[in-house]
Amino acid sequence: MDDEQGARMRRILWVLGGVAVVVLLLSGVGVDVTQFELTFYAIVIGVGALIFLAIRALVRVGDKRPPPVQFVPPPTQGMAPGWYPDQQDPTQNRWFNGSEWTSATLPRQ
Repeated sequence: MDDEQGARMRRILWVLGGVAVVVLLLSGVGVDVTQFELTFYAIVIGVGALIFLAIRALVRVGDKRPPPVQFVPPPTQGMAPGWYPDQQDPTQNRWFNGSEWTSATLPRQ
């Protein structure tokens, strides 16, 4: 997780924690709140936090980006004519005529 994602996650968790505290405090203002109700609120907030963290973990698992592909053309000076591995398709060989790459390909063996 990069720094930006980490900071965003911390802000979200602070907001969720703040909401949980406000709900718990307001639930007892001017009302006779039972221990059962407080326990219920705590469980609901805890389950909500767990669901949030599980969804975030699943998003992070699916956020794998492959490394960028870099095309490096093989050197052509001094190369003999022949079949060489194709730089664009690793399952193919491409014919080099001694001065340029042709469109002729064969499956690699």
